[in-house]
Amino acid sequence: MADSQTSDSNAAHDPGTTVPRPSSRAQAFRETLFELIRLDGVRGGLIVTPDGLVITSELPPRFPVEALAALAATLGRELELGASRLERGAFRTALFSADDGTVFIGGSPVGYVTLVADRNVNVEVVRAALGRAVDRLRGTWRTAGAA
Repeated sequence: MADSQTSDSNAAHDPGTTVPRPSSRAQAFRETLFELIRLDGVRGGLIVTPDGLVITSELPPRFPVEALAALAATLGRELELGASRLERGAFRTALFSADDGTVFIGGSPVGYVTLVADRNVNVEVVRAALGRAVDRLRGTWRTAGAA
């Protein structure tokens, strides 16, 4: 019996097996964030709920995670309210730039994807990648919700 458990366990980890392994939302969120923080000039990022709870983050040690999460939630909510007041639909992405860096925010069904980047980051590259990431999170949220 131990042999069958061992072989079943190994089959679950064997990339050649045809049995699909379910992917969790949490794993999809982490993978999405890791793809974004690998972009040139991006220092780190996080995904937060609309009320500022951290879902996942990958930031340098000197960054205050909770403060950045609160900022991201506040900015994200304000962007949503502003877009609604202007009857422009939901906001997709936004950026805020200062002398010491740039912050990108993307709205998703789960909350806000926030990236902290260098001042001279290639804005178009990051915005495009953030847009794709938000689309992927929408799909992940919809697919996992239907399961």
